[in-house]
Amino acid sequence: MPIIGEHVEIEHKPKLGGGGPGKIPHRRGYGGGDDGDRHGDSYSSRQRLRRGRIGVAIVIVFVTAMFMALTVVYLARQSGGPYDPDHLKNIHDWKPLSLPYLQLWINSLLLVLSSITLELARRGMAKKAEFADMGIVPPERNKDFSWLALTLALGVAFLGGQLLAWNTLRLHGAFRGNNLSSNFFVGFITLHAVHLLGGLLVLLYAACGHWLRMKFESQRINVEITAWYWHFLGVLWFGIFALLSFARG
Repeated sequence: MPIIGEHVEIEHKPKLGGGGPGKIPHRRGYGGGDDGDRHGDSYSSRQRLRRGRIGVAIVIVFVTAMFMALTVVYLARQSGGPYDPDHLKNIHDWKPLSLPYLQLWINSLLLVLSSITLELARRGMAKKAEFADMGIVPPERNKDFSWLALTLALGVAFLGGQLLAWNTLRLHGAFRGNNLSSNFFVGFITLHAVHLLGGLLVLLYAACGHWLRMKFESQRINVEITAWYWHFLGVLWFGIFALLSFARG
């Protein structure tokens, strides 16, 4: 007995990612990797940056504590001297130091300018990293590394200016005899210079990354982390400068 069935029309839908007019191309990231690889690299970079920032924060806390301890000793020694048993009192032997203010203000300006140039380099490199994450070929990096090179030059000029300020005091006889105020001055600026030199070496390493075959992301992370430390040292210097200027005894 014949069976009469209903004719069912089946609509064929185009396959995603296949051939034909319904093709939806797969999206690829910049550099030939897929989105998963790119997001994985981005996550790894964020983790490295986070660990670096934590490390710098620990260093900043340690350096701050060290300079605060030195400041307490400075103020305590300024207000009191060795005990005289004959007169039953402390001998005030503190001699105020005449600072080379013009040279120190020039040095301060150099340090402020170096923070500005470093911030411009950091922001430029961060923007290029954002372009790369979106799959856009980043612009040339020459301008950012020019700012970085200028930061290095200004940092070296600051250290040279600090050495010049020390030499000015030496020529005026500030270090003759047992002058505690001049010894503290040397101690403050030497410790600050040593910490600044450490930041300079890291920035120099990042700036030479092209010749050392360092990846751009590694350069960016080094600059990002060091910028925090550099700005902190700028604030620290103005604290030292204020202390030496207004608490001279």
